[in-house]
Amino acid sequence: MNFLIPLINRGESSSYSDNVLWRDKNIFVMDNHRLALWCWFQELEKGKRYNLFHIDAHPDLSESALKDFKHDLWNIGLEDYCKAWQSDINLPIFRWDNYIEVFLKKYPEMIGTTISATHHLGSSKELSVEIKPFDLVNSTQEIFSGKRYINNLEWIVNLDLDYFFSARPQKLELFSDEYILSLAASIKLGLKSGMIKVLTISLSPECCGSWEKSEAMLDKFSKVLDLAIQL
Repeated sequence: MNFLIPLINRGESSSYSDNVLWRDKNIFVMDNHRLALWCWFQELEKGKRYNLFHIDAHPDLSESALKDFKHDLWNIGLEDYCKAWQSDINLPIFRWDNYIEVFLKKYPEMIGTTISATHHLGSSKELSVEIKPFDLVNSTQEIFSGKRYINNLEWIVNLDLDYFFSARPQKLELFSDEYILSLAASIKLGLKSGMIKVLTISLSPECCGSWEKSEAMLDKFSKVLDLAIQL
């Protein structure tokens, strides 16, 4: 396990600033979800297809990166990925709201079933299947225990901790610890069985209300998933 981007400052993440990236085997923790796409390609294999399970307050399905995307994600390094630039708006190409659409549109041969659980903040777009909060724990438990058969493909699980908080300005926790720990246990099932190929977790501190709130939420998942992460 190691820090690919060491945490030096608990600064603003916004749509493209990266304060931390941590990895332990096939689990990645970051503050800005835009790095998730690069992380996936560190674990995925050419010629294979994968299911995608996106759990996030936001759909992250903007198409804003598509016209300037000319990169090979199989061979791009982290630094080059972070610095890839969209000159017409003077911003990085990969931002917290557009990386999934790059995966779906530029690598369609890799896509199996796509599932989202979101609050539709910022957009009403969704993946092929949308799961409501009241059914998320049950759905993940059934899928990753093997009780509900989807297909034989491995999963990318993309988790943003802002899913567990209300919208601005209050940013209140929406779910009980029992709900959160049950979801974490379902994800652990998928990791232990090998059904989950890669897990990416985003802190999204501004969207959770603060670094303190997002780190406290991460700690709940870390205890279940046995993540020895110390920010």
